[in-house]
Amino acid sequence: MEEVKAIILSEMMVLHPAVKRKIVEYVEAPGKYLRAGLCLLFAQMIEGQISRSKLYFAAHLEVLHLATLIHDDVIDGAGRRRGVETVHQQFSNRIAIYTGDYLLAYSGRLLEKGLRLQELSQEDFNVGNDKLMEIILRGELLQLLNQFDADMTMKAYLKQIQGKTAFLFGLACQLGSFIPGQSKKNSNLAFRSGQALGMAFQLRDDLIDYQLVESQSGKPRLQDIQNGIYTAPLLFALREDKAIRQNLTAYIHQPTVEGLEVLAEKIFATQAIARTEQLMVAYLKKMTNFLDRMPKISQDSLRELLETIFSHYF
Repeated sequence: MEEVKAIILSEMMVLHPAVKRKIVEYVEAPGKYLRAGLCLLFAQMIEGQISRSKLYFAAHLEVLHLATLIHDDVIDGAGRRRGVETVHQQFSNRIAIYTGDYLLAYSGRLLEKGLRLQELSQEDFNVGNDKLMEIILRGELLQLLNQFDADMTMKAYLKQIQGKTAFLFGLACQLGSFIPGQSKKNSNLAFRSGQALGMAFQLRDDLIDYQLVESQSGKPRLQDIQNGIYTAPLLFALREDKAIRQNLTAYIHQPTVEGLEVLAEKIFATQAIARTEQLMVAYLKKMTNFLDRMPKISQDSLRELLETIFSHYF
């Protein structure tokens, strides 16, 4: 992954030294680099090697993901990210937004360079990559519009995370698996398997917000509820126990630690956590079904990664 980081840092064109230092902090901070890793893993599985173009694709994915995180931190009012003080906290909301916008544009330049190395254009793909920024930003916009919406349906929530999280996972697997001049069957199946993985990953993240404390997860417990981001466990709980809406409304009008804990107890008394886990496992099975349709690839490394991420779920 050091080669990916080197590309990100060497190709970046930020004139303001303080902002550049902040981006470098993010890039060099401890992180999973999961999307970049998936891209390179699929490249290794399909081609048996990692070409220079795939390194640029991986850099593109990581910068694009970082851009969305910086925007998210502004919306959430987060103080730290990857152990680093957030951009808006150090500078201002406006500088953070423009920093995120710059990274979105920069990610596009990295993608174009990777495509040129393979003598390709975005038209060579056929799963909507030409609408890449629209799909990612539409997912971000949906999350913002759905903030504090207790009437949001599960269908609407899944559509939201499909654009915000799952599409990027699908793109990572597709970019890693695409081989110029060969059938697109494998890369299309890779996209769909990655998209299913992204859905499962987001549901796992939803569960972590409820199940782990800050020292374990790196963020305050139940942060999503505090920020008005209503995820799968809460949506399942609201459907099962109508009285929970009253607890939620009371907390929104007067947010207290005690009110949040009462709300959490009510949610844990339902089948919401179990149902979220079941939905996550269903997406993991969907992912493996797509993988099994990809001929002549060894899935051992991918399965090891999945077992690490999802522990006893996989």
